[in-house]
Amino acid sequence: MMWKVLAGVWFILAGFIVGVWFAHGSQILTKDKVQVVTKRVNPTFGVEEEIIEWKPQFRLGLEYGAPAAALCLAVGVICVRISRSQKQ
Repeated sequence: MMWKVLAGVWFILAGFIVGVWFAHGSQILTKDKVQVVTKRVNPTFGVEEEIIEWKPQFRLGLEYGAPAAALCLAVGVICVRISRSQKQ
């Protein structure tokens, strides 16, 4: 019974990691900064200017998310196999 609960926890953790990756934009590479573009009109010349700034923000990518989710799934499968072998 304990192994089934542990397997469920690992599967939920893997699903959470995939969900976070999906919520962060399903990017392949992990990003630590986000480009923020603000536009303003120069009052002297009447020209629109774009100001580009980089704000620190973590976005989980597939390069860290996939191995972490795969490891969680593997540990979950091992827990399921141990629980099945103890029944016999």
